[in-house]
Amino acid sequence: MNKIILEKLIYKNYLKTALTSIFFIEIALIVIYFNVNNSMVNKSIDFLLHDIKKSVYVIVQNATSEIEHKFEDIENLTYILQNEHQNFFKYYKNFELDDKPSFKYANNGMFYKSENNGGSSVVVSKNTKITEDVKKKLINSEVFDKTFRSIVEGNDMIIATYFNSYDNLNRYYPFIENSYNAFASNIVMENYNFYFNANLKNNPEKKVVWTDVYLDPAGQGWMLSSIAPIYNNSFLEGVSGIDVTVEMIIDKFLNFKLPYNGKSFLIDEKGSVIAMPKEIANILKVQNPEKYIYNLNEKISKTVYKDKIVVDTISKVIKDLPYSNNLKINGNKYLIFSEKVKKTSWYVISLIDEKEIISEVRSLENHYMNLGYIIIASIIIFYLLFFIYLYIKAKDFVSMINDPLKKIISMTKDLGIKKDIGKLEKCGIVEIDTLSENFNNLALKLGERTEKLVKSETQRLINEKLANTDSLTGVYNRRFLKDFSRKYMKDVKREEDKLSMLLIDIDNFKIKNDTYGHKTGDKIIKKLISIIKKIVRDNDLIIRYGGDEFIVLLPNTNIINARKVGEKLVSYINQINQLESKEQLFTITIGTSEYKSSDKNIENIIHRADESLYKAKDLGKNCVV
Repeated sequence: MNKIILEKLIYKNYLKTALTSIFFIEIALIVIYFNVNNSMVNKSIDFLLHDIKKSVYVIVQNATSEIEHKFEDIENLTYILQNEHQNFFKYYKNFELDDKPSFKYANNGMFYKSENNGGSSVVVSKNTKITEDVKKKLINSEVFDKTFRSIVEGNDMIIATYFNSYDNLNRYYPFIENSYNAFASNIVMENYNFYFNANLKNNPEKKVVWTDVYLDPAGQGWMLSSIAPIYNNSFLEGVSGIDVTVEMIIDKFLNFKLPYNGKSFLIDEKGSVIAMPKEIANILKVQNPEKYIYNLNEKISKTVYKDKIVVDTISKVIKDLPYSNNLKINGNKYLIFSEKVKKTSWYVISLIDEKEIISEVRSLENHYMNLGYIIIASIIIFYLLFFIYLYIKAKDFVSMINDPLKKIISMTKDLGIKKDIGKLEKCGIVEIDTLSENFNNLALKLGERTEKLVKSETQRLINEKLANTDSLTGVYNRRFLKDFSRKYMKDVKREEDKLSMLLIDIDNFKIKNDTYGHKTGDKIIKKLISIIKKIVRDNDLIIRYGGDEFIVLLPNTNIINARKVGEKLVSYINQINQLESKEQLFTITIGTSEYKSSDKNIENIIHRADESLYKAKDLGKNCVV
């Protein structure tokens, strides 16, 4: 095999390409000459588009800022309702109203407010028992109406305010005549997103949240609500909310004026449309009914969501905030401007047809481009053979160097992963062959060192696990607790974390061992560990502290919750005992304690847990103290 130095190879090929580059220069001069005019047109277009982008982006920013302020105002009003209504439920039984509204039963069984006194309409599900307490709540919650009226009349965005209770009471402002006909007679508030979106499961922070677009049961069409949970201590009394219709969002926010007939719409972070005018729907070629026509006597008994229109092409560019992008929709190019509405997952998207902006400039550009194509076409034929020759030589040149390098790259991917990655063969280029030989040697040495390291680390992990775990149960042993607790107690003290402990003792375990043998005792211990693992969390630590004594460390847990965990264990074991044979029956007694800032080590916590354990034993065992 004839070898050649890489430097010589590159030099030889460079001479060949340099000779032919003369022809390239001629073509380049012609292309440059004709492209100068085209470049001027393009610069004009770029300047125009850049100027439009800057000015429109400021408009979109200002419009978005107005939306943010409006929605922030609505959120603040919702917080006001939350504070007012939570205070109401603390004291509503302690006062009487002078002017009490009238209530009666409707033919469909609903209990409702029969006269419009300028406040809210009130209706109660036919399935709710009207007790004196419920009547008290219905009458005294009339105090809500002053704030309701102020909110609706003081903000032109807001269509209605309301309170829905856990026992299916609805107070709605403005007043709905014959409100019992507006809702299903057996209405269940928990079936609607404007209620369950605020419950503890969906809103553990108990803050103000916004719903998705839904169909209003009260007949106002497609709706968004700002809602807040109303708690009386830890009990969810109900949910208060403020309604904004989708039609209102379009009228108030999305019809701001943009140059060149631009239009705007509102989407969420997933690209789902929240509100769009019909012009945008036409551009995107989607059906987007702005209004919902209710059927006669139609009752909305659960949440009905608006069919989601997902605009995939736009959802991919909203992450490129805060500036604009170019986007092709159905063959037409648009300038798209996107701005996030703070405190929500919504984006204001504005579209301007590029043809509207540059129609006249494009006409001039097409003229120069056609002229350039004629000149370029005339030289393409003349130099066709030159391009073919250059392509073949360049391909051979790249292949000569690139193929062996690809093999090296491919094998480096497997280096340290596969045990046997093979050897690199010589290619005839001195530098690459030297690199291949060095790589082969490196791979051989790395494989040997890796094998030694794996064996050493595997043995170390096996020895460490055997030293720190109990052979019978597989949980941590007393040695692990001693080593682990030194550092962990320092972390707890430094971070001022909570830490609780369960000290678990199997009642009368020695009698079990003496009566049924140690095999039965071992089965009981394993069974107890299995039950503990079911009850406690994954990050809780289980330690075998003695023969029949076990410790469970509960990080970030106070002693009240620790006792609840202990009571779960005791209760669970008592339940399964009903299904077990006599020799497998067992109970446990648990002593609890928690970390105090004065504790110097884990033994202090264990000592207090041990004292609690003795108290539990004195109480008759099978309990938690």
